[in-house]
Amino acid sequence: MARNPSPKGIMVPCTVLLSGETRPFPGEAVRFRPAAYGLYVRDDRILLGRSKFTARWDIPGGGVEAWETLEEGLTREFWEETGVRVAAIRLIEFREGFIAFIQHPFHSLRYYYSVSGTEPANETLCPDREEVSSVHWVGLSDIDPGECAPGDYALIARVLTREGERPNGTDGPRDFTLG
Repeated sequence: MARNPSPKGIMVPCTVLLSGETRPFPGEAVRFRPAAYGLYVRDDRILLGRSKFTARWDIPGGGVEAWETLEEGLTREFWEETGVRVAAIRLIEFREGFIAFIQHPFHSLRYYYSVSGTEPANETLCPDREEVSSVHWVGLSDIDPGECAPGDYALIARVLTREGERPNGTDGPRDFTLG
């Protein structure tokens, strides 16, 4: 019978989100953190928030609780951060990495979904002021790639470019694929 591996003595390099530096953390301190994020596009613009912690553009979403499905966590986090109720359409990207936030190390599993609004288009944007300083509908030309988390600008650009390819600006489900 195989023994379970022990994290004792293992140091895990984690990217510190606020500084971008890589620091080692003890393996036994690292926790799993599944998270789900939503890319909501309307009229060739995407709904993004400004992180209160990093001042960067953030794709709305966050950590999924142990009792939630990914889609339940996504809709809750999206609403908490933006005041907009959405439904997941399709998983479009998955990322895995080791990160540290406020000195807590995580094995981060991040799921990115295309989403659509479940309420009328004139919803009021209402950010969670503890995490997000503001929420805006933003066009690709309004986004400085350096003001996004690593990998987010390329994902946003890919989604907005494909969004622009839909015939007659229809608001139906998008045909995205992973990768």
